[in-house]
Amino acid sequence: MPLVRMEFTMFYELLQYELHAAERYRRFVSLVMITSGNNGAGLTNLLGEHVRKSDVIADFDSSVAVLMGETDKNDALTAVRRYGNLFDSQLDLRFSVVTYPADGSNPYGLVQTAYRRLSKARDAEKGAVIAADPSD
Repeated sequence: MPLVRMEFTMFYELLQYELHAAERYRRFVSLVMITSGNNGAGLTNLLGEHVRKSDVIADFDSSVAVLMGETDKNDALTAVRRYGNLFDSQLDLRFSVVTYPADGSNPYGLVQTAYRRLSKARDAEKGAVIAADPSD
């Protein structure tokens, strides 16, 4: 089972490590942010049973982050569809997706973009997935 709870600084360090490895080996890293209209109650535990063992879950305030090493945007979107299908009747989920290197080159930039997109998803309908900015 992936890590379920960690401090934000520890998450940044792990994200930085993943980005260094991705840069070196020319791979992708995706970060999926998820929020629920139910304030995320139990979301981390539910997701923990359905993410890959290599993915990492971090629980932040009103959202959950899933860090997916060696995962491009299309594969991250496939995972998001799977999460949405699993919990559609139980939870009001909204998602944002960012992928290294296209959406940012450092942890701060990726997380900032993920939160900006998640904010747009919160304003959209149930199940919304924002994986690009309007200018993309």
